[in-house]
Amino acid sequence: MLTRTEERTGHNAAIYALRAAPDGFYSAAADGYIVHWHREDVNLGRVVAKVDGGKFLSLETLPDGGLVAGALDGGVHWLYPGAEERNLHVAHHQRGVFALLRAGEEMFSAGGDGVLTRWDARTGRTLESLPLSTNSLRCLALSSAHAGELLAVGASDGKVYHVHRKDFALLQTTAGNEPSTFTVAWEPDFPLLLMGGRDAHLRFFTAGFSKRNFSPIPAHAATINDLAFSPDGQYLATASRDKTVKLWDAATYRLLKVCEVVRDRGHVNSVNTLLWLDDKTLITAGDDRRILTWELTD
Repeated sequence: MLTRTEERTGHNAAIYALRAAPDGFYSAAADGYIVHWHREDVNLGRVVAKVDGGKFLSLETLPDGGLVAGALDGGVHWLYPGAEERNLHVAHHQRGVFALLRAGEEMFSAGGDGVLTRWDARTGRTLESLPLSTNSLRCLALSSAHAGELLAVGASDGKVYHVHRKDFALLQTTAGNEPSTFTVAWEPDFPLLLMGGRDAHLRFFTAGFSKRNFSPIPAHAATINDLAFSPDGQYLATASRDKTVKLWDAATYRLLKVCEVVRDRGHVNSVNTLLWLDDKTLITAGDDRRILTWELTD
């Protein structure tokens, strides 16, 4: 079902974020490097940005080719490869920036200080901040339906905060993963929210009326670090501290495939981040500093 096809190496520390790029993808790691990888050439990796002392936990892209990286020290770095004079380094959050999410001309950052901040993605200036928790905010997801207005924010207090994007107001707080919610993802057609976290369970929350709901699934043997739906919405991939990547049927949430180190030449440490390049190609990375490509086959 999922077969490993390629391996990329070069980072000197754990990799925490992957983002799509023209003709490939970007990776950001705790070594302070952001690398652009060419999709067709496994050996072609080019450092496009570096911040001395920076330990990147999150990454987003900008429409004009810029990058935004969140660091362990709370810094938000606006980086422009080839035009470094435009770079902007903002010491904003009091603790790590665990998640970034761009929506149109806005950028959102989730901080270890429990604060959600909205930024002007064009200028890198803060617009407003919303304190949500006394614990870290770990993850962000914006519904693609519902006028794109509902932002789910997972936190290390075991809760998920639902924020109205336009009004930037808290609508409700719901239970997530205990004791910490690490990752959230909306089903492509809304209104089902999937959650993963330290309890290693895949959990579900139905926003509004829906006939689809599921009981919690003991999906992994350790923390679920990331969730990602394939672009066509047919599959869900999960990444875990238990060193595995799992593939699920997104209609039934039936387990289809476990990718592990011995049988599948998978990761040897925690898998931290996932990226679907297309309906058939999944990229994974984690604490072992390796980036693996998986191809979906019939």
